[in-house]
Amino acid sequence: MKQIIKWFLNGLLIVAPIGVTLYLLVYLFKLVDSLGKRILLSMNLPSITGLGITITLVLIVLIGCLSQLWLSRKLLAWTERLITRFPGLKTIYSMVKDTIESLIGEKRSFSQVVLITHEDGGKRIGFLTAENVTAFHLHTSYVAVYVPHALQISGELRLYPRDRIECIDTSVEEAMRFCLTAGVTAKKEGGKLRD
Repeated sequence: MKQIIKWFLNGLLIVAPIGVTLYLLVYLFKLVDSLGKRILLSMNLPSITGLGITITLVLIVLIGCLSQLWLSRKLLAWTERLITRFPGLKTIYSMVKDTIESLIGEKRSFSQVVLITHEDGGKRIGFLTAENVTAFHLHTSYVAVYVPHALQISGELRLYPRDRIECIDTSVEEAMRFCLTAGVTAKKEGGKLRD
């Protein structure tokens, strides 16, 4: 019986990551494909699997291209001003926009990995998000650091004195993977983050 349980757990270790990854890929594919299919249906065109995702991706690229035009930038600025007049919409819009820009925009927020030293000598990994925090009228120089939680997609923003953080030469992806897996990736990669 112990051997069967061991085989089951080994099988689960193989199947679960692959299964979850495939599930998310299929879910995203269906979601984006359905957006394109709605466009096809509104134009009374035949719906073919995969054609919807192609149309959606082409539309996103086209919108990105058109957004570079002067008139488009003015229209977008006007739309943003209109959205910011509504308190609830303003919060949601700015939060989504800032989050997406911090991950894939030209001014990515998570560009520098830092180590934070605590009073007990322990260290935490974080991501520098603001070099100089002046909004709260602090007497000394503070920086904003996003500290992710282990084994979950969440974290917290903390303000630290500049002398309590140390910038390290590690990629954001590697550090985020290390944090989200609670350090398990370090075992697989030789026991430490690269210096």
